[in-house]
Amino acid sequence: MDSTFEQSIILGSDTSYLKTFLSTIQKYLPENRKLNVQTYSNSHQIFQALLDDQIDLGIMSGSYTQKGVLKLPLRSDKLMIVGQRELIEKFDKGEESLFLLYHMTSSYHNFLKEFIKINQLPTQHHISIDNLSLIEHEVLKGTGITIVSQDIAERLLENPNIISSSKKLKDIFIKTYAIVKMENKHYQDLLTIIQKLKNRKGQTFPYRRVQILQGLWYNRRIENMRLERRRRKLLIALD
Repeated sequence: MDSTFEQSIILGSDTSYLKTFLSTIQKYLPENRKLNVQTYSNSHQIFQALLDDQIDLGIMSGSYTQKGVLKLPLRSDKLMIVGQRELIEKFDKGEESLFLLYHMTSSYHNFLKEFIKINQLPTQHHISIDNLSLIEHEVLKGTGITIVSQDIAERLLENPNIISSSKKLKDIFIKTYAIVKMENKHYQDLLTIIQKLKNRKGQTFPYRRVQILQGLWYNRRIENMRLERRRRKLLIALD
C-alpha cells in the first residue's frame, strides 16, 4: 500500500448531497490529505460501504446505525414542492400536475410517502425516478414538478424560472447525517470536517428545533404511559 493512498480520505454519498457538502469538505481538508469521492444511489449503499471500509466518511439521510459507527446530525430540511413557474401556478390552482417522484428503497422515499399522505397530494399522475440529480435536471427542463428537501430546492430556486408552491402544507423534515467509524485512522481529521459541515452557512433548519419537538413528543408519551398505569390501578381497585 503506497504512501499516497495512505494519505487519501474517501468520501461516499449520492450526487445530490455532494452538491451541498463537497466544497466545504474540500475547503477544510488537512493539507497532508487528498480527497477521493465515491457516489452511491441510496443510504443503504453508503452505510454498507462504510462498514466494508470502502469509504472513510459518509453523508446520508438513512436511519441505519451500528456499534462502532459515529453518526452525527448535519442539518434538517423540510420537504418542498418546486417546479417551473407555470407548472406550480397550475398546481396551486388545483389543476392536475405531473409529479417527478424519487423512488428508491430508502428513508428519503419513506419521508416522501408520508408527506404525500398527510397533505393528501394528488400524485396519481407521476413518474418514478431513482436518481435525484435526474429529477433536478427534468424539473429545470419543465417536465414536471417535484417534492424535494429544502437543500435541493434551494439549488433549483436559484433559477428564476423555478418557484415553490404557495399551498399551506404540513411539514415533514428529512435529516442528514455524517457517518464515520470510530476506529478510522483519519478519525480526528474527520471530526473536524464534520464540525465545519454542521456550521455551514445556510443551514436554515437547525437540529435543535427537531430535538425539542422530539423531546416534547417523548415527554407526552411518558405522561400518557403514567396516566394509563394509574387508570389500570384504579380499575383494579374498583373491581
